[in-house]
Amino acid sequence: MKVAQLLIVADQILQDIGALIRQSRPPTGGVGRLQVSLILTISEQYEAVLRLAKAQMITHSTSHARSMIEALVAMKMLEIDKSYVEKMRYENLRGEKRVYEGLFSDPNAPANVRLQLEGRYNACKAELGVLHEAGYRPKRISDDFGAAKLWDFVGPYSMLCAFSHNDLSVLAHRHQGDTGMIFKKENSAGIVLAVVSSSVHVVMQATEQFGKIAKFTNGDFPEIFERMNMKWCAILNAELESQD
Repeated sequence: MKVAQLLIVADQILQDIGALIRQSRPPTGGVGRLQVSLILTISEQYEAVLRLAKAQMITHSTSHARSMIEALVAMKMLEIDKSYVEKMRYENLRGEKRVYEGLFSDPNAPANVRLQLEGRYNACKAELGVLHEAGYRPKRISDDFGAAKLWDFVGPYSMLCAFSHNDLSVLAHRHQGDTGMIFKKENSAGIVLAVVSSSVHVVMQATEQFGKIAKFTNGDFPEIFERMNMKWCAILNAELESQD
């Protein structure tokens, strides 16, 4: 299978999940609605992965693929941990607080910017303090992988993290050639397979959960999901040739 053929199959899976989304009826509230929000985000990020792959920028798609795994982990944790919404809120507030504190520690930060953000910083700190007093602490995704029983994603997540930062080796891979610098280097078949197959795996796991959370007006979820599984198997069994 050539890279172009792989992307066609992956795009067909995107069309399938789109068909399910259009006929879905998500829960009107609660954790289920938040889980559906994560499914929608996963689907959007999956489309971004494919668009970047088609544009010869597969290594830039890794941040989207990594976020897909994080969203899937959150979906699973919301199912098994009743306090996980508050844990997510704690992490959001903790990250926001760090941004404010980084700005306030900069002696060159404009006074008017400090003044504009001070109220929000105080509110953020107060909300975070309440959750901290309730026993919430920083969480690690490594712990969540185990709790959610998503061990298969640990290796892909590590690979995607490595490509999601502009470190020296990634920059060299993208832009250094034998005789000069490269803009939009031709996709490596191996990296395309690694990123796309990991992304499809997330989509399949999320879609399976989708079928348990939402209702579908046409009642053909099993048929569409089975078609998606057949396409996923084709990707799993693929041995990629070089790019067309």
